[in-house]
Amino acid sequence: MQKAHVHIVMATYNGEKYIREQLDSLLSQTYQNISVEICDDGSTDMTLAIAKEYCAEDSRVSLVENEKNQGYVRNFLHGIKRSEADYVMLCDQDDIWNADKVAITLSAMQGAEQEMPGVPILVYTDAMNYDSRTKKDIGRFHKASHLQVKKVDTPHLFMENKCIGCTIMLNRSLVMCVEDMPEEIRVHDWWLALIAAHFGQIVYVDKATLRYRQHDDNMIGGDSYHSYVQERASRLQEQRQVLHKTYEQAAAFLRCYRDKMNDEQIRVAEKFASMEQANWFVRRKRVICDGYRKSGLLRNVGLLLLM
Repeated sequence: MQKAHVHIVMATYNGEKYIREQLDSLLSQTYQNISVEICDDGSTDMTLAIAKEYCAEDSRVSLVENEKNQGYVRNFLHGIKRSEADYVMLCDQDDIWNADKVAITLSAMQGAEQEMPGVPILVYTDAMNYDSRTKKDIGRFHKASHLQVKKVDTPHLFMENKCIGCTIMLNRSLVMCVEDMPEEIRVHDWWLALIAAHFGQIVYVDKATLRYRQHDDNMIGGDSYHSYVQERASRLQEQRQVLHKTYEQAAAFLRCYRDKMNDEQIRVAEKFASMEQANWFVRRKRVICDGYRKSGLLRNVGLLLLM
Protein backbone atom coordinates (compact mmCIF):
# COMPACT_ATOMS: atom_id res chain seq x y z
CA MET A 1 0.00 0.00 0.00
CA GLN A 2 1.40 3.38 -1.03
CA LYS A 3 2.13 5.75 1.82
CA ALA A 4 0.35 9.09 1.92
CA HIS A 5 2.20 12.02 0.40
CA VAL A 6 2.87 14.92 2.78
CA HIS A 7 3.66 18.22 1.05
CA ILE A 8 5.55 20.79 3.13
CA VAL A 9 5.09 24.42 2.09
CA MET A 10 8.11 26.41 3.29
CA ALA A 11 7.85 30.20 3.00
CA THR A 12 11.18 32.01 2.73
CA TYR A 13 12.36 35.60 2.63
CA ASN A 14 16.00 36.52 3.32
CA GLY A 15 16.41 33.44 5.48
CA GLU A 16 20.05 32.55 4.77
CA LYS A 17 20.97 32.53 8.46
CA TYR A 18 18.78 29.59 9.49
CA ILE A 19 17.40 27.88 6.39
CA ARG A 20 20.05 25.14 6.17
CA GLU A 21 19.34 23.90 9.67
CA GLN A 22 15.61 23.90 8.97
CA LEU A 23 15.92 22.08 5.63
CA ASP A 24 18.18 19.48 7.20
CA SER A 25 15.55 18.83 9.86
CA LEU A 26 12.84 18.41 7.21
CA LEU A 27 14.85 15.98 5.11
CA SER A 28 15.75 13.92 8.19
CA GLN A 29 12.13 13.12 9.07
CA THR A 30 11.39 9.53 10.08
CA TYR A 31 8.42 9.69 7.69
CA GLN A 32 10.07 9.93 4.29
CA ASN A 33 7.26 10.27 1.75
CA ILE A 34 7.44 14.05 1.81
CA SER A 35 8.08 16.86 -0.61
CA VAL A 36 9.34 20.30 0.34
CA GLU A 37 8.28 23.30 -1.75
CA ILE A 38 10.38 26.35 -0.95
CA CYS A 39 8.24 29.39 -1.78
CA ASP A 40 10.59 32.36 -1.97
CA ASP A 41 9.12 35.83 -1.70
CA GLY A 42 11.88 37.88 -3.33
CA SER A 43 14.94 37.18 -1.18
CA THR A 44 17.98 39.36 -1.85
CA ASP A 45 20.47 37.41 0.29
CA MET A 46 21.81 33.87 -0.25
CA THR A 47 18.46 32.14 0.40
CA LEU A 48 17.85 31.33 -3.27
CA ALA A 49 21.35 29.96 -3.78
CA ILE A 50 20.95 27.69 -0.76
CA ALA A 51 17.50 26.58 -1.93
CA LYS A 52 18.81 25.69 -5.38
CA GLU A 53 21.66 23.73 -3.80
CA TYR A 54 19.16 21.59 -1.86
CA CYS A 55 16.98 21.15 -4.97
CA ALA A 56 20.00 19.77 -6.84
CA GLU A 57 20.88 17.39 -4.03
CA ASP A 58 17.42 16.00 -3.14
CA SER A 59 14.58 15.40 -5.62
CA ARG A 60 12.02 15.93 -2.86
CA VAL A 61 12.87 19.64 -2.73
CA SER A 62 11.51 22.16 -5.24
CA LEU A 63 11.60 25.94 -5.51
CA VAL A 64 8.97 28.49 -6.49
CA GLU A 65 10.18 32.08 -6.95
CA ASN A 66 7.38 34.63 -6.61
CA GLU A 67 7.45 37.28 -9.35
CA LYS A 68 6.81 39.95 -6.72
CA ASN A 69 6.73 40.03 -2.94
CA GLN A 70 3.36 38.72 -1.72
CA GLY A 71 3.87 38.84 2.03
CA TYR A 72 4.01 35.71 4.13
CA VAL A 73 0.21 35.28 4.39
CA ARG A 74 -0.33 34.97 0.64
CA ASN A 75 2.96 33.19 0.12
CA PHE A 76 1.71 30.36 2.34
CA LEU A 77 -1.85 30.35 0.99
CA HIS A 78 -0.72 30.23 -2.65
CA GLY A 79 1.57 27.33 -1.77
CA ILE A 80 -1.35 25.49 -0.18
CA LYS A 81 -3.58 26.06 -3.21
CA ARG A 82 -0.87 24.75 -5.57
CA SER A 83 -0.52 21.48 -3.67
CA GLU A 84 -2.08 18.28 -4.97
CA ALA A 85 -0.80 16.11 -2.11
CA ASP A 86 -2.82 14.08 0.39
CA TYR A 87 -1.73 16.35 3.22
CA VAL A 88 -0.10 19.77 3.53
CA MET A 89 2.10 21.09 6.34
CA LEU A 90 3.41 24.64 6.75
CA CYS A 91 6.99 25.47 7.58
CA ASP A 92 8.82 28.63 8.62
CA GLN A 93 12.36 29.16 7.40
CA ASP A 94 13.97 29.49 10.82
CA ASP A 95 12.62 26.69 13.03
CA ILE A 96 13.96 23.17 13.63
CA TRP A 97 11.57 20.24 13.27
CA ASN A 98 11.80 17.21 15.53
CA ALA A 99 12.59 14.09 13.50
CA ASP A 100 9.16 12.58 14.23
CA LYS A 101 7.10 15.74 13.63
CA VAL A 102 5.53 14.57 10.37
CA ALA A 103 4.93 11.04 11.72
CA ILE A 104 3.21 12.28 14.91
CA THR A 105 0.99 14.78 13.11
CA LEU A 106 0.08 12.37 10.32
CA SER A 107 -0.89 9.66 12.82
CA ALA A 108 -3.27 12.07 14.56
CA MET A 109 -4.67 13.20 11.23
CA GLN A 110 -5.33 9.70 9.92
CA GLY A 111 -6.89 8.69 13.23
CA ALA A 112 -9.27 11.64 12.99
CA GLU A 113 -10.08 10.82 9.36
CA GLN A 114 -11.06 7.29 10.33
CA GLU A 115 -13.60 8.72 12.75
CA MET A 116 -14.75 11.48 10.38
CA PRO A 117 -14.22 10.36 6.77
CA GLY A 118 -14.47 13.08 4.12
CA VAL A 119 -14.40 15.90 6.69
CA PRO A 120 -11.99 18.86 6.37
CA ILE A 121 -9.51 18.46 9.25
CA LEU A 122 -6.77 20.66 10.69
CA VAL A 123 -4.34 19.06 13.15
CA TYR A 124 -2.03 21.25 15.20
CA THR A 125 0.52 20.60 17.94
CA ASP A 126 2.48 22.48 20.54
CA ALA A 127 5.99 23.84 19.96
CA MET A 128 9.07 24.29 22.11
CA ASN A 129 10.26 27.89 22.30
CA TYR A 130 13.96 27.95 21.44
CA ASP A 131 16.36 30.78 22.26
CA SER A 132 18.45 31.36 19.15
CA ARG A 133 21.20 33.13 21.10
CA THR A 134 21.74 30.58 23.89
CA LYS A 135 20.57 27.58 21.82
CA LYS A 136 18.42 26.39 24.73
CA ASP A 137 14.81 25.29 24.98
CA ILE A 138 12.85 27.84 27.01
CA GLY A 139 9.46 26.21 27.52
CA ARG A 140 6.42 25.06 25.60
CA PHE A 141 4.63 27.67 23.52
CA HIS A 142 1.08 27.09 24.71
CA LYS A 143 2.05 27.00 28.39
CA ALA A 144 4.10 30.19 28.07
CA SER A 145 1.36 32.02 26.18
CA HIS A 146 -1.51 30.67 28.35
CA LEU A 147 -3.59 29.85 25.27
CA GLN A 148 -6.68 27.70 25.87
CA VAL A 149 -6.10 25.16 23.12
CA LYS A 150 -9.44 23.36 23.48
CA LYS A 151 -11.53 26.47 22.86
CA VAL A 152 -11.67 26.32 19.07
CA ASP A 153 -15.40 26.93 18.57
CA THR A 154 -16.20 29.69 16.10
CA PRO A 155 -16.90 32.52 18.62
CA HIS A 156 -13.56 31.97 20.35
CA LEU A 157 -11.69 31.64 17.05
CA PHE A 158 -13.14 34.83 15.63
CA MET A 159 -11.57 36.67 18.56
CA GLU A 160 -8.32 34.71 19.02
CA ASN A 161 -6.27 32.19 17.05
CA LYS A 162 -4.84 29.12 18.78
CA CYS A 163 -3.26 27.26 15.86
CA ILE A 164 0.42 28.05 15.23
CA GLY A 165 1.05 27.80 11.50
CA CYS A 166 4.35 25.96 11.79
CA THR A 167 2.62 23.12 13.67
CA ILE A 168 -0.40 22.48 11.48
CA MET A 169 -1.36 19.82 8.95
CA LEU A 170 -4.30 20.10 6.55
CA ASN A 171 -6.01 17.20 4.85
CA ARG A 172 -7.07 17.28 1.20
CA SER A 173 -10.67 18.11 2.07
CA LEU A 174 -9.56 21.24 3.93
CA VAL A 175 -7.15 22.31 1.18
CA MET A 176 -10.08 22.19 -1.24
CA CYS A 177 -11.93 24.69 0.98
CA VAL A 178 -9.24 27.36 0.57
CA GLU A 179 -10.74 29.72 -1.98
CA ASP A 180 -10.54 33.52 -1.95
CA MET A 181 -7.70 35.36 -0.25
CA PRO A 182 -9.16 38.73 0.77
CA GLU A 183 -6.90 41.54 1.91
CA GLU A 184 -8.48 41.41 5.38
CA ILE A 185 -6.86 38.08 6.31
CA ARG A 186 -4.74 38.83 9.36
CA VAL A 187 -2.71 35.61 9.50
CA HIS A 188 -2.86 32.55 7.23
CA ASP A 189 -3.09 30.00 10.06
CA TRP A 190 -5.93 31.94 11.69
CA TRP A 191 -7.86 31.93 8.39
CA LEU A 192 -7.30 28.18 7.99
CA ALA A 193 -8.47 27.56 11.56
CA LEU A 194 -11.67 29.51 10.87
CA ILE A 195 -12.34 27.39 7.78
CA ALA A 196 -11.75 24.16 9.72
CA ALA A 197 -13.91 25.27 12.66
CA HIS A 198 -16.84 26.12 10.39
CA PHE A 199 -16.77 23.23 7.95
CA GLY A 200 -14.76 20.47 9.58
CA GLN A 201 -12.77 19.64 12.68
CA ILE A 202 -9.72 20.92 14.58
CA VAL A 203 -7.59 18.35 16.43
CA TYR A 204 -4.92 19.27 18.98
CA VAL A 205 -1.92 17.06 19.76
CA ASP A 206 -0.39 17.91 23.13
CA LYS A 207 3.22 17.42 22.06
CA ALA A 208 5.95 19.86 21.10
CA THR A 209 6.99 18.77 17.62
CA LEU A 210 9.52 21.47 16.75
CA ARG A 211 11.85 24.07 18.15
CA TYR A 212 10.14 27.43 17.58
CA ARG A 213 13.08 29.76 17.20
CA GLN A 214 12.92 33.09 19.03
CA HIS A 215 15.07 35.90 17.64
CA ASP A 216 14.87 39.57 16.71
CA ASP A 217 13.62 38.92 13.15
CA ASN A 218 10.57 36.76 14.02
CA MET A 219 7.40 37.78 12.16
CA ILE A 220 5.36 36.33 15.03
CA GLY A 221 7.15 35.09 18.11
CA GLY A 222 6.48 33.21 21.31
CA ASP A 223 6.71 35.98 23.88
CA SER A 224 5.86 35.12 27.46
CA TYR A 225 2.37 35.79 28.78
CA HIS A 226 3.60 38.64 31.00
CA SER A 227 5.42 40.26 28.07
CA TYR A 228 2.24 39.94 26.02
CA VAL A 229 0.17 41.70 28.71
CA GLN A 230 2.72 44.46 29.31
CA GLU A 231 3.13 45.20 25.64
CA ARG A 232 -0.60 45.51 25.03
CA ALA A 233 -1.21 47.62 28.10
CA SER A 234 1.37 50.13 26.85
CA ARG A 235 -0.04 50.39 23.32
CA LEU A 236 -3.79 50.77 23.71
CA GLN A 237 -4.48 52.72 20.52
CA GLU A 238 -2.54 50.22 18.44
CA GLN A 239 -4.47 47.38 20.08
CA ARG A 240 -7.77 49.03 19.19
CA GLN A 241 -6.63 49.05 15.58
CA VAL A 242 -5.72 45.35 15.83
CA LEU A 243 -9.19 44.63 17.21
CA HIS A 244 -10.70 46.58 14.31
CA LYS A 245 -8.74 44.40 11.85
CA THR A 246 -10.01 41.28 13.66
CA TYR A 247 -13.59 42.42 13.05
CA GLU A 248 -12.72 43.10 9.41
CA GLN A 249 -11.30 39.59 9.05
CA ALA A 250 -14.58 38.14 10.33
CA ALA A 251 -16.57 40.27 7.87
CA ALA A 252 -14.32 39.04 5.04
CA PHE A 253 -14.80 35.43 6.13
CA LEU A 254 -18.57 35.89 6.12
CA ARG A 255 -18.40 37.48 2.67
CA CYS A 256 -16.31 34.62 1.26
CA TYR A 257 -18.09 31.66 2.85
CA ARG A 258 -21.66 32.77 3.58
CA ASP A 259 -23.09 30.39 0.96
CA LYS A 260 -21.48 27.41 2.74
CA MET A 261 -22.39 28.46 6.30
CA ASN A 262 -25.51 27.39 8.18
CA ASP A 263 -27.89 29.88 9.76
CA GLU A 264 -26.30 29.68 13.21
CA GLN A 265 -22.81 30.18 11.82
CA ILE A 266 -23.98 33.22 9.88
CA ARG A 267 -25.59 34.64 13.02
CA VAL A 268 -22.38 34.19 15.04
CA ALA A 269 -20.24 35.75 12.31
CA GLU A 270 -22.59 38.70 11.76
CA LYS A 271 -22.73 39.55 15.47
CA PHE A 272 -18.95 39.53 15.71
CA ALA A 273 -18.28 41.40 12.46
CA SER A 274 -20.75 44.14 13.47
CA MET A 275 -19.30 44.56 16.98
CA GLU A 276 -17.94 48.06 16.36
CA GLN A 277 -21.36 49.31 15.24
CA ALA A 278 -22.98 48.14 18.49
CA ASN A 279 -23.17 50.40 21.54
CA TRP A 280 -20.87 50.19 24.58
CA PHE A 281 -23.16 47.90 26.55
CA VAL A 282 -23.98 45.52 23.68
CA ARG A 283 -20.32 45.02 22.76
CA ARG A 284 -19.46 43.89 26.26
CA LYS A 285 -22.60 41.78 26.55
CA ARG A 286 -21.63 39.91 23.38
CA VAL A 287 -18.16 39.14 24.73
CA ILE A 288 -19.54 37.82 28.00
CA CYS A 289 -22.70 36.07 26.80
CA ASP A 290 -21.88 34.98 23.25
CA GLY A 291 -18.40 33.64 23.84
CA TYR A 292 -16.29 36.06 21.77
CA ARG A 293 -13.48 35.74 24.27
CA LYS A 294 -9.73 35.39 24.54
CA SER A 295 -7.73 32.98 26.73
CA GLY A 296 -7.56 33.79 30.43
CA LEU A 297 -8.95 36.40 32.81
CA LEU A 298 -6.33 39.10 32.19
CA ARG A 299 -6.74 39.02 28.42
CA ASN A 300 -10.51 39.27 28.74
CA VAL A 301 -10.40 42.09 31.28
CA GLY A 302 -8.10 43.93 28.88
CA LEU A 303 -10.47 43.21 26.01
CA LEU A 304 -13.46 44.61 27.87
CA LEU A 305 -11.52 47.78 28.72
CA LEU A 306 -10.28 48.13 25.14
CA MET A 307 -13.62 47.81 23.36
